Amino acid sequence: MAIVPMKKVGILAHNTNFDSVTSTLGELGIVQITIPPGITADSGKELEEITTRIHRVADFLESFPDKTPPRLKLPHCELSRIASEFDVQTVLGDIEENRRELEELKSRKINLGQAIDALSPYSSVPFALGKLVDTPNVGIRLGFLPKERVLSCFSPDSGIADLIDKRTVSKDLEGEYLLIMFHKSVEEEVEKALAECNFAQFHIGDSKETPILEISRMSEELSEVVTSISTIEKTIRDTAKSQLPLLKALEGYFRADLAEKRLIDLSESTEQTLYLTGWIKGRDVDGLQKSLARESDAILVETINPDEREAPPVALKNPPVVEAFEVITDLYGRPRAGMVDPTPFIAPFFPIFFGLCLTDAGYGLLLTLLGGGFLLFGKLGSGAKKFMRFILYSGIATVIIGALAGGWFGADLVSMNNPIAHTLLSIKLFDPLADAIQFFAASVFLGVLQVSVGYVLSGYVGAKESQNGILKLRAILLALSWIAVTIGAGTFVANYLIPETMAPVMPIGLSLLKFGALGIVGFSIVLGIAGKRGIGGSISDGLAFDGLYGIVSLFGDLLSYARILALGLSTGVIAGVINIIAKQLAEMIPGVGIIVAALLVIVGHVAYTGLSALGAFVHPARLHFVEYFTKFYEAGGEPFEPYRREVEGVDIVE
Repeated sequence: MAIVPMKKVGILAHNTNFDSVTSTLGELGIVQITIPPGITADSGKELEEITTRIHRVADFLESFPDKTPPRLKLPHCELSRIASEFDVQTVLGDIEENRRELEELKSRKINLGQAIDALSPYSSVPFALGKLVDTPNVGIRLGFLPKERVLSCFSPDSGIADLIDKRTVSKDLEGEYLLIMFHKSVEEEVEKALAECNFAQFHIGDSKETPILEISRMSEELSEVVTSISTIEKTIRDTAKSQLPLLKALEGYFRADLAEKRLIDLSESTEQTLYLTGWIKGRDVDGLQKSLARESDAILVETINPDEREAPPVALKNPPVVEAFEVITDLYGRPRAGMVDPTPFIAPFFPIFFGLCLTDAGYGLLLTLLGGGFLLFGKLGSGAKKFMRFILYSGIATVIIGALAGGWFGADLVSMNNPIAHTLLSIKLFDPLADAIQFFAASVFLGVLQVSVGYVLSGYVGAKESQNGILKLRAILLALSWIAVTIGAGTFVANYLIPETMAPVMPIGLSLLKFGALGIVGFSIVLGIAGKRGIGGSISDGLAFDGLYGIVSLFGDLLSYARILALGLSTGVIAGVINIIAKQLAEMIPGVGIIVAALLVIVGHVAYTGLSALGAFVHPARLHFVEYFTKFYEAGGEPFEPYRREVEGVDIVE
């Protein structure tokens, strides 16, 4: 359970052997290639372009509603043969042409529909609208007038009404479509009046047919366009069924080829040689040397010293149960150089906090089935498997804690008179609602325990990184002082919640709080000065945020663990409300009421499992990041990501 030691290696090969080197590195997947300063990867431009085209075409094919066909399963040699023989340019060109034609047809369909809608109100006009143009003496306007303006526009007292002829072509609920003719002498007044009346002029264009004939012609064309769209969409769906799996496989194959080619750009070269550098787990160096030696005698692998400012990437090694909680570590960030791996110190706390936030064994069972089902039957990558193990372990913890809390989908077990309810009640130890104060106190005690562990680790890290023996002693004594203050502060807070229980230990708690505070100030200043940390820095350590003043924020840290109480109470309450509503629906609706109630129970509890699980993840994560990690942990490490030839989009079989 530690950060894996890393070594930097240099790989020197003759140009003729470089393909063997890249192929072996891709198969082994144990070396993270370093990128020299100022280096950019320019190789494989043509391969990059074809890969990008395949990706765009595959996304287009996947956008159609038919079910996506399954991935291909074939040996790597067969995929390599297909990649060399398949006329990908022609296939992509045909699909891209279909896409272009489909987009043009859809655009034409929209335009025709809009034109028909715009022309329909004028279908009763008995002559071609293109002929409705101004003459030297008469102006013509065709358009729409809102109904609230129909009567007021061009009223008899406007002074120009006698020179205007206004005819209604059609009407709808919004207003009237009008043909307006006027003498040219009043054109300016007419234009001003129409603007004030919110008149929407219809732009006639050069139509040579009557509106009814134009509409008929466009409707026929629209029908042909719709038919063409249907035909081409069927062609594209058929293409997706036959070509999409192959295109996805080729995209993955070409991307892997591209990554391999670009290793050349990341190497330092001479006329005859290429030199790669990278990071590798220390235990894998011998294996790398032996694997490359089998390829050629002209390949040299040696360990090299990194630059002083160069930090190795971080690889973590934990047992499977602990490894699942690397999800939390990675969410915050890998540890910086010299830091401890926090994952083993997350694993005991996070599932407990998660379970206490849910406090319902039924919800925990659903999460357990979800995680276990994906692990057993899903095809998951390493990251997804880790996350599903995290869900599985958190679900199991929730089942245990929920059973102890008597939570089973919010059911009222006390009112149930059956053997199952009696059995479930027999293992119940506490009731989150009835024992809310005790639940609060337990949350604070968990906070005291976790924060104390954080200070233990703080002492270890501080002693490890201190420059002399006095500062190492100072780090250890400060950690012990902070632990004493944490226990004392927790005792002080708990005394307000459960005074009868805490009364016998209150004097001890107050003594720990007092002497711990004195230790923080005294050890920070005295041992800081003695360890040559400096007078100003030592006094600041003793009195500022990391010293005496920090004790105030410590009380806030411990009270933050009330989040566990809040979520634990809300889960049971809302789960119970779902059951109550379902019961009322069953009683209110005769016949089908029981079906509606059953659906509500199923959908409601499944949906609330997701919502409550999200809260049970977010709030414990916050407790870890803000109240726990700040005591001992610093992120900043780069995750170890070795180069590996991976062909995505296809299942490679032996």
